[in-house]
Amino acid sequence: MDPNAEDRPPTVEVVEIDVEAKSMPQPSSQVDNGQSSALPIQEEKSTERGIHPEQSIPPPDLQLPMASSIFRTALGQAPITPPPSTGKPFLPAEQDAPNDDPEKIRQLHEEEFQRRLRGEYEQAQRRVGEVVSENMNRPLRLTSIRLSPPPKTTRPGFLNSVLSPFISPPSPSKPSFLNPAPLLPTNLREILLSTKSLVAHLNEFGIYDMERVGIRFEPKRGGDPDEIEMVLALREKGRLFLKAGTEVGGGEGGGNVTARIRNVFGGAESLEGNASIGTKTKSAYQVSLTTPLFASPLLSFALSGFSLDRDNSAFASHRERTQGARAKLSAILPWGTHDLQYELVNRAIDHLTPKASVSIRELAIPSAKSSISHTWTSDTRDDLWMGTKGRMLKFTHEYSGLPGSSERAKFFKSTTMSQLSRALYPGSQIHYSISSLTTMLFPLFPSHLGSTYLPDRTYLGGPNSVRGWAVGGLGRRDGSDSLGGDLSWALGLSVFAPIPKKEHWPLKLHGFINGGKVVAYDRARSFTDNLTKLYSSPNLSVGVGLMYRLEPIRIELNFSMPLIGRRGERTSRGLGVGVGIEFL
Repeated sequence: MDPNAEDRPPTVEVVEIDVEAKSMPQPSSQVDNGQSSALPIQEEKSTERGIHPEQSIPPPDLQLPMASSIFRTALGQAPITPPPSTGKPFLPAEQDAPNDDPEKIRQLHEEEFQRRLRGEYEQAQRRVGEVVSENMNRPLRLTSIRLSPPPKTTRPGFLNSVLSPFISPPSPSKPSFLNPAPLLPTNLREILLSTKSLVAHLNEFGIYDMERVGIRFEPKRGGDPDEIEMVLALREKGRLFLKAGTEVGGGEGGGNVTARIRNVFGGAESLEGNASIGTKTKSAYQVSLTTPLFASPLLSFALSGFSLDRDNSAFASHRERTQGARAKLSAILPWGTHDLQYELVNRAIDHLTPKASVSIRELAIPSAKSSISHTWTSDTRDDLWMGTKGRMLKFTHEYSGLPGSSERAKFFKSTTMSQLSRALYPGSQIHYSISSLTTMLFPLFPSHLGSTYLPDRTYLGGPNSVRGWAVGGLGRRDGSDSLGGDLSWALGLSVFAPIPKKEHWPLKLHGFINGGKVVAYDRARSFTDNLTKLYSSPNLSVGVGLMYRLEPIRIELNFSMPLIGRRGERTSRGLGVGVGIEFL
């Protein structure tokens, strides 16, 4: 989640509609020809001693409810509330104040007037509510949507494709899952529900200021009596967006600058550039162009180019430079998000430290990867940083070896991430979380060529991963350098409890058990033997500490104790600090 995100939840300014009410005589409201009118309020003439007609108290500037105000709650806005009461009952002047005190008499009459006015206001509001309730099932048809004024930069054809499903049957050429509109409405209630769906749909594009959207309904010009027209006023956000900030996570910190141009070609396209520097990621640059397909925010296509310089000298005595391009197709479906991506990237291993091991020096060769991957994500957690309920599933499958790949950059890689969060028992403030990570890389090149490239391997360990080990501390090593692995898994159980008598604090007690292992894929063994080696004799650690939820990051201060490990691995016993979003 981006803390500086400029998007805000959708709201609607005004909704007006003509309704038909049954004729019921009311002293404070008038309904004529099916339309509600303002309620007349007569000023009461004072005949008390010491009060002259020119001293009459004028009524306050009060906006009485129209029929449209009843729909504010249905469209997500705050309901109308009557003016606040003075809280002081009116008492006859002859009992509480001397007749020769004009100011006291004036105050008492003002309170009496306000009380009577509140009674008329509440009576009018009840009457309007009855009128609307009686017309909720009135047959009505929404047959057109008129833009007034039309947006300045959005293409009319794009808006026509977005709005047409809400007033006409969907086109058979457009995939059904891209149409969020309910069935065509047939009465007032269904029209209001369809309007809510329309507002939420427009907000997903991120190019309209939903706090300034105006909606009203009018009789269809030249249409049947049951046909109405929606008048829609869309206000576009500024086309240029610029943001600068800092980021902390994964054991590093840095700063970034993001520039974005919205609605580049009038069809909700977005052109974005990002530049960042940090402690481990020395520099990162990316430019991307994203456009919705079929005029739907649920399906998008993105092209991007990027450059990355990452310092891995803390655990593998080198820096990795990456340059490449991506093309990604994303679809948001009811059962999860699908991303289909093609990537072409060149990798270089350089800037070796003087103490770099022989293995790192042998693997410090440039390589290229041309791959296609698919990622499916389903996330129902109520909180990304400290979930109390819900689950997250993420599966990524990648095939590398398309034209343009280096000889040893040919493999099939599968990555699985999951997390389950629950309360210890119903109503408990103690929660637990079970997380897992599994990565399997199967080489598809001849075994005589050697092992996989360094950038394709997996590294585990650190305060955000398997606690109790240094970053990249699990698995094979050559001296002080971690060599990573092709097969890996990690499993973590965390328990969070509030501090006694400070349950409302974002600071929580934290206890955990972590386990995992990293191994290389042995081409001389069978797949079953490799799995047996992977899951036998796992690393294990336990610890306790504190967790602080500081949106959009999570900070942990833990005391970790490795229990089971192997000789040569780099442990990190004692206090450790973890900062980031994703934790085991």
